[in-house]
Amino acid sequence: MYGSVESLKRTLSAVFSVSKEALFPHHSYESFSSKIHHIGPGAAADSRKTLGTFSGVFIPCTLSMFSAILFLRMGYIVGYGGVIDTLVMFSLSFFIVMMTILSVCAISTNGAVEGGGAYFMISRSIGPEFGGAMGIIFFLAQIFGSTVYLLGLVDAIVDSFGEDGGNFGKFLPEHDHWKNLYGSLLLLLMLFVVLIGAEMFAKTNLVIFAIVAVTLIINIINFFIQKEIKDIHPPSDNSLLNSTVNLSYTSWSKESFLENRGSNYTTDYTTQRMTSFETVFAVLFTGYTGVFAGSNMSGDLKNASKSIPIGTVLACIVSYIIYIFLSLTIASTCSRMLLQNDYLFLEHICKVPGVTTAGTFSVTFSASLGAFIGASRILEALALDDILGSLLVIVKKGRSRRGNPWVAVVVSWAFLQALLFVGSLNLIAPFVATFSLLTYATVNMACLALDLAGAPNFRPTFVYFNKYTSLVGFVSSIVMAFVVNPVYASTSFGISVMLFIFIMFRTPGSSWGYISQALIFHQVRKYLLMLDTRKDHVKFWRPSILFLCKNPRTCIPAISFLNDMKKGGLYVIGTNIVGDLREPGFVTKLEDQNMAWLSLVQLLGVKAFVETTVDRDVRNGIQNLIMTAGLGGMTPNTVVIGFYDTSESKDFISEPDSLPSRRPLFSKLRRTQADSRGHIDKLPEIETHSNDRRITVDSYIGVIKDVMSLRKNLCILRHFHKLKRPSASSSPLFIDVWPVPPHPTSTHIEDDTTSMFLLQLSCILHMVGSWGGTRLRVMATSPSQILGETEKVQLEGILKILRIEAHVQTVILAENFENLTESEKYQSLNRTMKDNSQNTVVTFMYLPRPPPEEGQNLEYLEKLTVLSEDLPPTLLVSGLSKVTTTEL
Repeated sequence: MYGSVESLKRTLSAVFSVSKEALFPHHSYESFSSKIHHIGPGAAADSRKTLGTFSGVFIPCTLSMFSAILFLRMGYIVGYGGVIDTLVMFSLSFFIVMMTILSVCAISTNGAVEGGGAYFMISRSIGPEFGGAMGIIFFLAQIFGSTVYLLGLVDAIVDSFGEDGGNFGKFLPEHDHWKNLYGSLLLLLMLFVVLIGAEMFAKTNLVIFAIVAVTLIINIINFFIQKEIKDIHPPSDNSLLNSTVNLSYTSWSKESFLENRGSNYTTDYTTQRMTSFETVFAVLFTGYTGVFAGSNMSGDLKNASKSIPIGTVLACIVSYIIYIFLSLTIASTCSRMLLQNDYLFLEHICKVPGVTTAGTFSVTFSASLGAFIGASRILEALALDDILGSLLVIVKKGRSRRGNPWVAVVVSWAFLQALLFVGSLNLIAPFVATFSLLTYATVNMACLALDLAGAPNFRPTFVYFNKYTSLVGFVSSIVMAFVVNPVYASTSFGISVMLFIFIMFRTPGSSWGYISQALIFHQVRKYLLMLDTRKDHVKFWRPSILFLCKNPRTCIPAISFLNDMKKGGLYVIGTNIVGDLREPGFVTKLEDQNMAWLSLVQLLGVKAFVETTVDRDVRNGIQNLIMTAGLGGMTPNTVVIGFYDTSESKDFISEPDSLPSRRPLFSKLRRTQADSRGHIDKLPEIETHSNDRRITVDSYIGVIKDVMSLRKNLCILRHFHKLKRPSASSSPLFIDVWPVPPHPTSTHIEDDTTSMFLLQLSCILHMVGSWGGTRLRVMATSPSQILGETEKVQLEGILKILRIEAHVQTVILAENFENLTESEKYQSLNRTMKDNSQNTVVTFMYLPRPPPEEGQNLEYLEKLTVLSEDLPPTLLVSGLSKVTTTEL
């Protein structure tokens, strides 16, 4: 983010805060607190949770918000931005961060907040994928941030006491190896503090807080008592000024304020680059990347749902007030030349030597320590949630008697130590801001999604937020990430996406809930209400299928085939379970069956819904399915049933090659596959005898009549146990269409809805990628060659108009076909189709209409049996609605 290690070191500033008693008298503090409606369900009393609002949230949050700005970058900001731009920048930063804080307060008061801070809130709000990805990102932000502050502290110590140029003593060696040693020793000290626990951290922070408060108070008093100084020497590393030039502190002066009122963006002496509003704003905003410093301690707070809102809001307001006060004070007492050419001017104008340096040491140590303990808490939460599985199994087992996650602390220390040896601040520093801003954006997105979903259980007791504040916080966080550093922001987004994908396939399902499901429900309901069947048009027709399946054990190929043929339409697999809900144990059986069906659909990878009805009469149950399947404007227009066949059925679930056998790469998919296989074993066994059938011939033909009466298209599947998906073959494979009824009439084929429906379905299937290797073949049947050519020309013209790419083949019927009996015609047609089906994968053919009288049902079924006997997998089709159009 900054040009060099030297310049980055100068950005590590002291942090000031004052106690709540000093800023707010008791009555006013309580009055302010009472206005924040947050009476959340905080965690029950726990001896391990010892921190309150002030020590656990307000102090760490305030220290983090001041971070590297207060002592070392105020001159930089005011000197280049001037009073007006500085006030705009701080106000804009306050506004952006406050929007995020409102979202944090809302989420933290919507339920009990445990350890993990921002990660816990995000994951419980929008699910493990986003939560896990952001948890890892935030963990890295804390690790990188702690390293940056620690290395800055080391450089500050060496500058003060280094043997080559220490300002207060020259006795510390300055070689890189020695710096690594100093950093390691400081890191060991922090490890000692964090291993003792959160209580020790709070006590250490309280001491640091007092030092920083005293430092700032002295500096503020100094502005009022310090007289004009005209001989301040510029820093030795300032190559823009001659070493003989002196800078001046003017004390309170109207001229100084007027001089600093407007902006003056010139070259930064530490980076040798031109400044601008964007660059100064980016530096300033890094001081506001500590919003979650208090939230990170959620697992150690007595009442997180109460402390997080109060402490975070107060810290943000206090930091903003002090920033504004100091900006005006500095602009009124310092010359612009001093501000732009000596960023350490506070140390040089202070009557008490070394006090600013002591404050700098304290706040950098506190910032590094706070990020260290925050990282350990996030890592522990990730381990307990099994986000990375066995990678963190050791972390969740290591807790002390008082609940301190000592293994997570040691692992975090190891990460810090490794980064400390790398020591590339210019590489890791920009990630601190972009990772933090990405986490801010996700928290706002979570709150926005919860509000948009309108879930009744989203009832935060903090009411000062709405979807607009969350939206503004989300957008501004994304924009600021790119303002700070567009390259690192893009890299951070890329890392987040990869983590999201990895966790989505790696992590088992959670009981936290998925906000995506709530949002989908909300949107689907809205769009279903907008879907008006009165506005349907044939141009946009697609098959919406209801497949009536008695037992999925025998229907695996058919289920997959229909999934290909739906062309993005609705696909419902329906079944009727014979029984009565009042029977003992029947509800349990029904639940097991539903779970088995859903598991089978998931295992097969088909995009289908499952509908179940219960009725002692199968036909009545099927009628209910046909009339109730779907919702609103999304209802099936095509009903598919199996053939009434007395032959023995095949159990595809017991066949090793019928279900997916590939072992998924990701463990989540492996677990899902294993769970699905366990559930489908509960599906009913196959009926082995014809007298076990639940439906009679009359009921079966009655179902066909019911479908037609309800104005649904109908398909009857036969021989699909023989279905083999097309694969590479030396000979061409065909999808055959026989668009002529068994009793040809004078009706033109384009006026026959069934013929058009046959052509449409076959075309849709041929458009599917896995069927693209086949050829679509339309059979033009005729009693003579001459009439056959005429029929062929007619069909080719129709196909051209319908934009269907297919080969038309002339098929000559048997001699004297017109003089044959009805039964002989069916037999003749069957022989003709078999003779032309050597390389056929699927056959589409015309379904004769059922007889009006029940006494003819058995005869009708026998005709269908003869017509489709020994053919490839076959669909007998009846179309009752127009499905094709030649209009634009």
